[in-house]
Amino acid sequence: MSKTRFFSICIFLCVTSSINRIYASDYLSKALGNFSRGQFFSASIEFERAIFYEKDNNIIAQCKYYKSCCYKELGDTQKALNELNSINLFNLPDSLYFLIRYEQALCNYLGNDPEQSLLNIEEIKNRFHDSSKTDNIIPLNILCLNAVKRWDDAFNLWNSFLDNSDLQDSVKQDLRTRIISLYRHKSLPKFRSPRKAQNFSRFIPGSGQMYCGKVLEGSFNLFMNASILGYAFCEFYTHYYFTGYFIGLSLFNKTYTGGMHRAYLLAEEKNLSQINKFNRQNSSLMIILMNSRDKRKSYGSFF
Repeated sequence: MSKTRFFSICIFLCVTSSINRIYASDYLSKALGNFSRGQFFSASIEFERAIFYEKDNNIIAQCKYYKSCCYKELGDTQKALNELNSINLFNLPDSLYFLIRYEQALCNYLGNDPEQSLLNIEEIKNRFHDSSKTDNIIPLNILCLNAVKRWDDAFNLWNSFLDNSDLQDSVKQDLRTRIISLYRHKSLPKFRSPRKAQNFSRFIPGSGQMYCGKVLEGSFNLFMNASILGYAFCEFYTHYYFTGYFIGLSLFNKTYTGGMHRAYLLAEEKNLSQINKFNRQNSSLMIILMNSRDKRKSYGSFF
């Protein structure tokens, strides 16, 4: 009787496991179909269902990778990053490990965290020493180095990238000239210090905004603070202390401290805009390089 019960339990577990695998395979095929058709939201749901039923760590990692790609396509890089960070990287194949680490670096960069992106890139470099792998991360590496203002490192990496490329000498020289021009001191982004902008507005309301290039906004902020402070003084002068304090000075405190915070944010926003503009110029050169390299490969296949 006990033997019969034991075998019944084993059969039940085997059947359950087989059914789970069938479910996982079915949901995975649906998810991949939706993903290929660009239906990223529905694909993310199907990938989550496949993850729930799947037991193989490699397949779970692939599902989570694709699910993160869905979130990235939907514009939610933080969700994509959370999905990637939940993947168990132990004992994964090199090709899958590379894709996950690269996607982590890309999502960190898109999420304005270039420092963490550089750490992910270092993880890739430490594991892979084959140039066929590491060459693929150089464009992202350059953009991240620019984002943290490591101009010399980015410039040296650009030159190394060109030296190791198989481009024609004329194309290579043209790109090198453009890169030298791009990384000249006068061409580098001009930044505003957020702390300095905040301190300017601390002493003269609105001057921090002017320092960041928002002259009209800074002038309005100065006029508004001066008007409110003038109103408070008039109220005190005419012995309306209650309204002078609770309306005049309280409102001035809000606009004054808010102006300082606004100046700080404007400086950060301007710096980010300058970095993005500079990296767009880098990206255009990278596109030229990649297109030239692809053309060279296609010419080789024809001749």
